[in-house]
Amino acid sequence: MNRRERDLVSLFNTLWFRDFPITPVHTDFGRRAVWTTHIASVIKQAADLLGYFTCFETGNRTDAVIQTAKRRSWAKVEWEWIQPRFEARVNEIQKLSNASKLDPEALSVYVGYSDIRHHDANLESIQRQWTSDGQLIAFVIQFEIRGRTRHFTQLRTYAFRGGEFRLLRKQEALPWNVKDTRWQLVATAAQLEDSGAAELGDGDDE
Repeated sequence: MNRRERDLVSLFNTLWFRDFPITPVHTDFGRRAVWTTHIASVIKQAADLLGYFTCFETGNRTDAVIQTAKRRSWAKVEWEWIQPRFEARVNEIQKLSNASKLDPEALSVYVGYSDIRHHDANLESIQRQWTSDGQLIAFVIQFEIRGRTRHFTQLRTYAFRGGEFRLLRKQEALPWNVKDTRWQLVATAAQLEDSGAAELGDGDDE
């Protein structure tokens, strides 16, 4: 990986926490559109800090293309709510793989989700679908199922190439689970406040 690619990995992981669309008190993981918007925002902010431009839904309807000032494609980005192992319903990885064969200089980036119970199967599916000689950077949000809702646990970043993959980094998927941060402090205060309000409400009902 070159420096700019490493910068993108670091920026995506860091900016993932910025303007986070849910709170520990009001969690609504199941709204797919919310996460689509959040991912698009993270990609654009990262591209801005790298000095590049972001174009959405361009070039064979790629979710996002990060371009240089000379309008050369620097990275092509796809994201998908459905897990990679459901290959009949997911074509984003194959689309990136085909695009990489036509434009090998552009970085390929995939953002997806993985049930922790089937994480190995999801990674194997990405590996199987990625047939380009180039490199694929995959940001994978792991989750647990609680009731009928996804509950995010970790954000893991992988590099796929030549039929192999490696873990580049991992972090908490929820900002308030990052220890010794202001996010955790604010979340704890909000939970205590919400708990106190609930107790007052219960007393009024009596």
